Amino acid sequence: MTDPTVIETVESIRRADVANMLDRIKELPRQLRDARAITRAATLPPPYSDVRQIIVLGMGGSAIGADLAAALLAGELKVPMTVHRDYGLPAYVGRDTLVIASSYSGNTEETLSGFAEARARGARILVLTTGGSLKEQAVAAGLPVLTFSYKASPRAALGYSLGLVLGVLDRLGFVRDHGAEVEAAIADLAKLEERVHEGARTNDAKALAVALFGKVPFIYGAGTLGVMARRVKGQFNENAKNWAAFDVMSELNHNAVVGFPNPKVARDALVVLCLESVRDDPRQKLRFVVTKELLGRAGVAHHTLSFPGSSLLSEVLQLVLFTDYVTFYLALLNGADPSEVRSIDYLKGRLARG
Repeated sequence: MTDPTVIETVESIRRADVANMLDRIKELPRQLRDARAITRAATLPPPYSDVRQIIVLGMGGSAIGADLAAALLAGELKVPMTVHRDYGLPAYVGRDTLVIASSYSGNTEETLSGFAEARARGARILVLTTGGSLKEQAVAAGLPVLTFSYKASPRAALGYSLGLVLGVLDRLGFVRDHGAEVEAAIADLAKLEERVHEGARTNDAKALAVALFGKVPFIYGAGTLGVMARRVKGQFNENAKNWAAFDVMSELNHNAVVGFPNPKVARDALVVLCLESVRDDPRQKLRFVVTKELLGRAGVAHHTLSFPGSSLLSEVLQLVLFTDYVTFYLALLNGADPSEVRSIDYLKGRLARG
């Protein structure tokens, strides 16, 4: 382990955080409010409300916000909504589809591919981006573009990727207005921030980071928190430069639990994080209880993360804030810069060369 004192003082943390990821984590409430202001001010064509389905094009940090929005709103969305992480488009996409192309940079090749196909099929297209080729093409085609200016990695802009999609769905009448719910969730975030920021004396996020050092986190969640498990896994990868994996309840009860005993090295290598909601279905709550019993029998360490709040949105956002802090602290313990993504930069450069 890097000297554990690296996360003990504000000064040591700030020295190690060379690109200032810490402030990006703290700006989640600001991002959410800014995203709402952008969607409130946007001009959206009325015909965009008259569609049979919605599909969001995106990858990585630009897609996970839409995943969370779709899960959070599943009980009230008036039409089906899916997220497409790939080139091209599914065959069903056509003139009666709202296509939301979400790309932080505006240059994501998979999203640009789907965008071009959507235009060819005459779909109703809306763009969410900071700029790049996607913005240029959309503006040239006279399509509505919602832009935001925020210098960070896409994974550090979840408040925008989630908030903009929520706001668009509100404005187009697919769901009720969530303004009051967002503000109540932000108030809950402020209370949590007091307990996990870099100067907090008793800090559960730092303690969990220490417990996870040298381990492979495996994240479990049900329903909306199953989507959240995917996001947490990605933050361990990108922020902490750490192996991680995720699985979804209750599917994991039909297969994963049988594999808990082997190999024996798993007892030392793995730590399971159970993301639980006070709003989980009672049967899912029971499944978590039994699953943790089975993990205990197999000798695999596990922790429960649960943050009751004013709404499910609040619970999700509190998990976002808490796990962002955990992965940030773990990055410093790993001797890593939480902001850099050299492997992704290498991959993009290699793909560009063919």
